[in-house]
Amino acid sequence: MFNLTDLILDETIIEIVDPHGCGREVPLRQALLLAQAQALASDKTLKYSRNRIPFKFILLPELPQTADFLRLAQAIRDIASFDVAPENQNQGIWMRCVQFYWQAKSILLPNKIFKLIPDQTLVDGYLSQIIAPQALANLLLETDADKAFYDLLSAGESEIISWAKAKGIDYPFNSFQELFIYILKDRFLRSVQEEAFNLAPSWSNKRAQKEHYCRWLKFLSDIYSGEAIEKEYCQVLMDMGWSGYPLLALRSKKTQKPWKQLWKSYLKTHRAAVKLIDSNLYWKNSIPHQTKQTNQRLPIQGVVTDEGYFDWVWR
Repeated sequence: MFNLTDLILDETIIEIVDPHGCGREVPLRQALLLAQAQALASDKTLKYSRNRIPFKFILLPELPQTADFLRLAQAIRDIASFDVAPENQNQGIWMRCVQFYWQAKSILLPNKIFKLIPDQTLVDGYLSQIIAPQALANLLLETDADKAFYDLLSAGESEIISWAKAKGIDYPFNSFQELFIYILKDRFLRSVQEEAFNLAPSWSNKRAQKEHYCRWLKFLSDIYSGEAIEKEYCQVLMDMGWSGYPLLALRSKKTQKPWKQLWKSYLKTHRAAVKLIDSNLYWKNSIPHQTKQTNQRLPIQGVVTDEGYFDWVWR
């Protein structure tokens, strides 16, 4: 007698991407063991342990664009690598949850670009089973905004290069995809890592954050006008380096084809993404806090379930 599941694991061959970004074909059983070893090593580094490591395989069709999908997915997944160690187990669990969020993003965002799997199938059939409802809602808003920005960079690459050349600025990227990944990484470091590991308490007012975000969108929409405002906001974008240069280079194109529709999509999706601020955590002494209905900021605690998933509870 033999176990049919064991036979499938031994004979099914899948392609994986190794830590060096190279693809190789391995038996499914070997892929599972490699993934389990990596997950356990990561758990240990982040100061917690799990009895089980849950996995969810998403099989991709063999199409010409699949290789490009996998390259972009790996680049997005690699963004959520922290260059600091957690101060405590609670912070380590939060770091792992952030990485899981980016793993889900590394599938959903490339799929919006290359369309290998019907979006609803991906969301309802896979992601809804491994990510909490609020996190999934946030992910959908965020990937819509990122997809609109990706499209803007794709169409505007030559314009961005020309703008940089006129300014005497070197264009250090081999493609607009590299620029896109650079901007996502810069955003991650500033808005995720620095917030959590800042020695000073992070007690930013969410209403003020939303107002600040909306002011920028109004500026990019040309609702704000005047030489003083123009100079102030343009200088901020210049100071941001390559995270700000593309918006400066393409902002003047908003009324021209094909830029008009691309900018319309960018502004629409980023206005919707203002809601993401509601889910931001407050940090104090390396402990995450969240507001309850009373608007009181209370610490939250990460809990490892018997199935190997994570829950968050009020302390």
